[in-house]
Amino acid sequence: MPRKAFVADLQEALTTFRRVNVGKFRAGEEDGMINFDYQMNDGVATEVTILVPDLGEYPDSHMYMFYTNSENVPPAIHSALDAMSECSGMKVSDTMCKLVKSLDKATAGSRHNPVDIDDGDPMVIDSDHEEAEASDDPGDYDSDAGAWSPKSPRHQWNSTPHVRPGDRAEMLALNARIRQDLRLAKDAGFRVGHHGSLLNSGKDAFVTMSCRVSKLGISDEALQAWHLDPNQYFILLIRYTEGYQALDRLTGRGMSHGGTGVQMRVGVNHKYKIAIDEAIAAFTILEDKSKSKRLVTGQSGLSAKTGGLGRLFIGRPLEDLLNERLIPLLRYRMAMGFPWGGAEEFFNDHQGRNLTEADTIDAKYWAEDAVEHTQSIPRIAIQDHLMGNSQEPSFPLLAMQFSLRHLVRCTEFCLVCHCKVEADFEALKPYVCSKPLCLYQYMSLGFGPSIEHEIITQPHVVDLLISFCYSSAQARRLRYVPTGMALMVPAPALMPERGNPSQSHGIPGAPSFGYLNTDGLPPQQPSKTQKQTRDLKTYSAKLDRQKMELLFSPGTEKVLSPGNWISFTLPGLSEERWHCRVAEVLHPTVRLGEPLIRGKKTAGTSQQSTSVTVSQRHLSGTNIANLPPALTPATTPPLMAPTDVQHPHQDIIFCIYDENFDDLDKGEKQSSICMLLDTLPSVPQMNEFLRIRGGQEVSLRSWADRITPAALGLLRWIIASNRSCIIQVDSLDLKARKSEERVSGMPDWMQFRFAQGAPDKEQRFVTSVRNTTATAKHPTMFAWHGSPLHNWHGIVREGLHFEKADHGRAFGDGVYHSLDVQTSMGYSGGFYGHGNLGHEGGMPGQWPHSQLRISQAIALNEIVNAPTQFVSKNPHLVVAQLDWIQSRYLFVKCNISGMQIPDKTTSQEYEQDPEYTPVGAKREKIVIPITAVSKSRRPSSKTVKSGNKKVKVENASVMQEPDEAAVISDDTDIEDISIFFSDADEEPTSQSSQSKGKGNALPETPSKNQPYASTTDFVPGSLDQKTLPLLEPPSYATSMATKALQRELASTLKIQDTHPAHELGWYIDHEFINNPYQWIVEMHSFEPHLPLAQDMKSKGLKSVVMEMRFGKNYPMSPPFVRIIRPRFLSFMQGGGGHVTAGGALCMELLTNSGWSAVSNVESVLLQVRLAMSSTDPKPARLEPGPVRDYQVGEAVDAFVRACHTHGWEVPADFKSISAGSSVDRVTVPPGMM
Repeated sequence: MPRKAFVADLQEALTTFRRVNVGKFRAGEEDGMINFDYQMNDGVATEVTILVPDLGEYPDSHMYMFYTNSENVPPAIHSALDAMSECSGMKVSDTMCKLVKSLDKATAGSRHNPVDIDDGDPMVIDSDHEEAEASDDPGDYDSDAGAWSPKSPRHQWNSTPHVRPGDRAEMLALNARIRQDLRLAKDAGFRVGHHGSLLNSGKDAFVTMSCRVSKLGISDEALQAWHLDPNQYFILLIRYTEGYQALDRLTGRGMSHGGTGVQMRVGVNHKYKIAIDEAIAAFTILEDKSKSKRLVTGQSGLSAKTGGLGRLFIGRPLEDLLNERLIPLLRYRMAMGFPWGGAEEFFNDHQGRNLTEADTIDAKYWAEDAVEHTQSIPRIAIQDHLMGNSQEPSFPLLAMQFSLRHLVRCTEFCLVCHCKVEADFEALKPYVCSKPLCLYQYMSLGFGPSIEHEIITQPHVVDLLISFCYSSAQARRLRYVPTGMALMVPAPALMPERGNPSQSHGIPGAPSFGYLNTDGLPPQQPSKTQKQTRDLKTYSAKLDRQKMELLFSPGTEKVLSPGNWISFTLPGLSEERWHCRVAEVLHPTVRLGEPLIRGKKTAGTSQQSTSVTVSQRHLSGTNIANLPPALTPATTPPLMAPTDVQHPHQDIIFCIYDENFDDLDKGEKQSSICMLLDTLPSVPQMNEFLRIRGGQEVSLRSWADRITPAALGLLRWIIASNRSCIIQVDSLDLKARKSEERVSGMPDWMQFRFAQGAPDKEQRFVTSVRNTTATAKHPTMFAWHGSPLHNWHGIVREGLHFEKADHGRAFGDGVYHSLDVQTSMGYSGGFYGHGNLGHEGGMPGQWPHSQLRISQAIALNEIVNAPTQFVSKNPHLVVAQLDWIQSRYLFVKCNISGMQIPDKTTSQEYEQDPEYTPVGAKREKIVIPITAVSKSRRPSSKTVKSGNKKVKVENASVMQEPDEAAVISDDTDIEDISIFFSDADEEPTSQSSQSKGKGNALPETPSKNQPYASTTDFVPGSLDQKTLPLLEPPSYATSMATKALQRELASTLKIQDTHPAHELGWYIDHEFINNPYQWIVEMHSFEPHLPLAQDMKSKGLKSVVMEMRFGKNYPMSPPFVRIIRPRFLSFMQGGGGHVTAGGALCMELLTNSGWSAVSNVESVLLQVRLAMSSTDPKPARLEPGPVRDYQVGEAVDAFVRACHTHGWEVPADFKSISAGSSVDRVTVPPGMM
């Protein structure tokens, strides 16, 4: 086993490897991880991590990765780690020898290790030197190019691979191609990042492509249904394991994608890229007992607030699509000129076939993608880089565009086969196509939603969905059933029908109210697809009720195996059917688990099934008080009736769960669904089981003796096939209620937020409003929609339409609504009648284990307020335009004795049309909260309750400061900026020519005195010194900081002297530097199209004047950067540019949380300039009026506020930095330093 081999080699290395400067050599916290402390002569220790990403390849073709997460690591160690190769196939001990020797070499001659070792120029190939290095020592390996030093996303990569002169031209050409590909992606509107040795023929690197979710045009309803935060970034992470591969090389290889050296992952995060160790973790594959392999992402939840690549709701299907099909699809596109849709269709039609010259290719593959409602999708989400592009195509850009195509339009594609879904309805959530194999794989591979997560987070929604399905199955109204899932059930012919409901009587002559009439069989109509013959197998045995054992006669064939489920009735108790799991087989004795009893309970005038567990042991930890009264588990019944004392063994006839659900006819399938749901525990029981055993990480499969596999599969299908977004508003738990989202006027009705339709349905509704009633005072109205309970399973799956009707269409074709809830309630009773539904025993068609015990359901829809264009407006509102209807709320009537739901009025009310205001259950007009409509349509003025009066508040927009503040603080990393600059000086330089680990972000020009054509109106030296708050040398000055700043100042001024002013965009007048701890910097030459540049021009300003103050701990602590003049608009006033209200810069880079000791002033100025030029989410603007200065005190306060808001660490020396004048008073909150 590979893992055993790794563990054995690691143990050997732990025993035999000894170095005086290596300590705490140990196994890491995860499989394949090794940690040790490397100690230098000055006593400074650095923790180094070695990682084997895939133990399955050990010990033959595995690779290693090297990084450190220690703070203040010397640049020499980073360089050494960066220069390490992946050491493919090497043993642990050999890898340690090589790594430690590399570290020793790198640190020799530094102030940490004073012994100097001259390794010569890495560009010089000296054969004598190579011979001298050769030995039998396993540590003597030539250092290869291409690995990385995963310090942090802000680490300045300074790797200098050993490049042979003959390969130099090829390397420079590849560098140019990499920059071109990434520039194309950046120009297309995406943020680009990278980790590792991407340039200079590096072997292993990551490229990240990201786009903020808010830019994708996804509706609020879809964001909620897909568990997406608009402030998050959608991230495509591309890993190159064999060096960067351009598109022509990728598509030029064979059809096998496995050999391309490219792997892809998708996810979300609140930053535009994740850290290097998180990127590694995203590709780490671990062995799992339940599955052969599983992907381990850096985030276990649905969000990425705590770092790592957060899970995406369609992450696994999308990753499979990218890694298996993207390269072949690009081959088809480049060879034949197909659009994306044509290439996908061609791929699906020709899988496994070899094309010949005689084959004729259908013209349909060249047809443009027919995307409905494309006007509602932003260009960034639908643009195609291959169409009309004259440059060499960029693979990262194409991969990102392909990913967004399947993200934004996910409901159009099957999540398994990725074909277009041919459906006659719109869905808000993605699903699979009609192929049974796709449904089977969708469920078995775990692509669907987690039922455990839904049960814990939204138990009432799960109860609602099960109840709808049960009611529809009892009424034989299910249009779709879970075929293709290999559900094994007992033969329905052996299960006597329980409580078949009577024929629906409804309301004679009533119109259709728009509910979906399905293709199910009417209750009393026999199936037309009855099978002529079926071999129904039954078996006989004796049951020992005391021991719960089956006793077979000697010589009887063995028919049962552990894990089988059987069903039987006891003699004289035919109304009760027992379901038991086989626990152990010691033929001819079979031990059974505790039985589930499906019996019959009288309820009013009808009978219905109910199931009761017979063992309290199964309900350990369950809060019995939360169960419906009619379903409270009874105590264990007598194992033997008194009359059976002399006859402990009873003869029974049982059947096995061995009938394939797919082989049943329509009626039998729906009967089986009811039977399986009868045996399912209640939602509170399942919730309690999961919480006691660890929450969402526990699978209901582990409750094997209580839930049959078929019932669990059916439950998964019910939850996964729900295409609507349903969110709890009310709850039986008073603490979980969302009172501000509740509609007032409907007491004792449980409410849910309800959204349906395609992801762009909301945008189409908004467009309809704008095109129809844009100038109206009340552009929309609300109205009720009622439908029988058995129709709601179809409605939540397929939405509202009027293809079929049960009650006729007396007032025309369309979806029927009413302003009076009593009218809609009359049509929601279905075949259950309209009498008193509040009896304790439940009602026909009601799931017996339902906690909610739902008897009625109605919807509250928002409609375009154009009644003159309705099919009818009296006595019903009949709307034929489906885009004019948007569901907002779902109301259900619960028959729970003593249940009371408070009816409180929301504090923020949506103003309704007085002539078309719905009437609620109290016969009064309902009050709808402002949150009922999408954020984009909420008016700037709201009606707010103040005591008994309603006060209109103008421009009372809802502030979202935390989310908006997060938007302005996502800095671009230094290495991601520098990679875009000129290729003119690509030649790697020796370590001696570099500035101690501080690489230049811009290449130097050939000559200092070379003239440049001026393209800026900025005039250096024109700033008046008398207007500046210059400081004397600080008392806290230290020798180390002073020398570092002097070197930094000289280096920065040299860069300024050797580059054109308009290219740098910043200027430092050395005449203004009285001490190295305070620098005055002017930012200038902003792009003319920026609002900031236009504001500066209107005020006659040539530059933005800034101050940089350095502390005693520099370069270990960042400088304090603030603007002196002019004043900017704050973010809350509509400004941007990362400038706070006090003039400080809101950038994590300038705090201890984001600062790196290897950063230099040039890179800081470059980042500050980019931040000020950023237009995401808002561009920087100057305040109107005369030019004014910021005061130091307000900048200090604003900086501390920003750190407190984001959880950033204030530099330890910040108090001393800010104490340079009498106005500089700052109090840092405890814990912020």
